[in-house]
Amino acid sequence: MTSSPMIILGIIEKYGHNEEKSFSGGWLGRHKMEPRVRKAVDNNQHVPLVLPAFPWKSVNKVEKVLGALPDLGELLGLGRLNYLCGEIQEIYSPGAKVTVTSDGLVYNDLVGISDEEVYEYGAALRRMSEEQGYHNIDFFRIMNLLGITDQIVMTKEEYLSTCGQTREALVERFLDPTFIAAEAIEKDRDMNLTYCGYIKFLTKDLKHSPVTQGIVGGHAYRRAVKQIAQEMITRGSAFASAIESAFPDHVRLSIHRSSGRNKLSFPLVPQPNHFSMTPWHSAVAVTAKGEFRTGHMLSLAEMHDVVKNKDGRPFCFRDRSPLWEWEGVEFEFAYPKTLIVRAKKVEDGGVTPRLGEEEMKKLKQFGKGFSPVITSGFAV
Repeated sequence: MTSSPMIILGIIEKYGHNEEKSFSGGWLGRHKMEPRVRKAVDNNQHVPLVLPAFPWKSVNKVEKVLGALPDLGELLGLGRLNYLCGEIQEIYSPGAKVTVTSDGLVYNDLVGISDEEVYEYGAALRRMSEEQGYHNIDFFRIMNLLGITDQIVMTKEEYLSTCGQTREALVERFLDPTFIAAEAIEKDRDMNLTYCGYIKFLTKDLKHSPVTQGIVGGHAYRRAVKQIAQEMITRGSAFASAIESAFPDHVRLSIHRSSGRNKLSFPLVPQPNHFSMTPWHSAVAVTAKGEFRTGHMLSLAEMHDVVKNKDGRPFCFRDRSPLWEWEGVEFEFAYPKTLIVRAKKVEDGGVTPRLGEEEMKKLKQFGKGFSPVITSGFAV
C-alpha cells in the first residue's frame, strides 16, 4: 500500500490551525514540508514528525491546573498525535511517527518550576503513552538531542545531574549571537504571536511563582513579565535551531499559533471557537454531549465536578448531567470521542451490575455525542 506525499500532507494539514493561508487557501508551509514527506515515501519509511511540547504543568496551580502531573488534557493530546499517525497508516503502510521533544528544561528556571518537577511530569507522560498503547509516539529528551547523553532511559538522579549543563549547551551552541529578542518580536510574525501568548499566560502565572517574590507594584511586575517573556523567546529561538539541526527531515509541528510558513500549528485539544489552550495551562471538562472543553481550573470548577483517576488524584472535570449518575460504574475517555463505561469490580459475594432498560437508555443518550460508547465488565 503506497500513497502520494500530497495525500499524506493533506491528512497532516487538516489537523492544523494556522493564522495565514496560501493564495489557494491551503497551508503555507506545505511546500517546505513536501520534500520531507516525499523522502520518506521514496524510501518506504514512516513519515517522521516532530513536536516540541509537554514541558510541565503551569506554576499557577491555584487558578489554572489540577496538579503537577499529566491529566485528561495530556491523554487527549497524545491521543490526537497517535490518531494522526494511524490515519496516515491507513493509506500508507509504513505510517508515521511523532517524536515529542519536551521543552521543559528550556524555560522552567525562568518561571520557577524545579528540574525535579520537569522530570516527574515527563516520566508520568511516558507511562501514560505506554499504558494507552500509543505506539506511534516517541519521546526524546533535550540532553539526548544535544548529545550530552545517549541514555534514553534515565533515572531522576541521572537526569538532574545534566540539567544545568543542558541549558548552557543549548544557548552556547544554537543561539545566533546576533539575535535580539525585541527586534525579532517586532519583525517576525510567528515570534510575535508566540511572545503575545507568553505575555498572556505569564501575567497570570508569575503571581504564583517564586521568581516574582519581592516585586512590589504593578509596573515592576509588568516589566518582569516582559523580561521573562523575551528571555523565553531567546531560548526558544535556540531550541528551534536545535530541533531543525537534529530533525532536518521531520515535519515540524507546533503548539503555538503561527502563520504556518515553517511549521504546522497543531491544537492538542481542539475547541470550536478558539485555537485551544495547551493541556499544561488548563484543565478539561467533559460534557455528557461528548465535548472536551478546555479552561482554567477555577472557572471550570464553578459548574462541574472533579473526577479523580485510579490513583485518587484530580484528572478532569465533568458536567452535572444526570447521565453520569450511575451506581457501580466508572467512566473513561479517549481521543477523539470514545467513552468507556466500565462496571467496577465487586468484592466476593457482591453483585456485578447488569445493563437493564434504564442503563441502555443512558447509553443511547451518550451515543448521541460520544462514538464509540464501549461497555466493559457488566454481567450478561
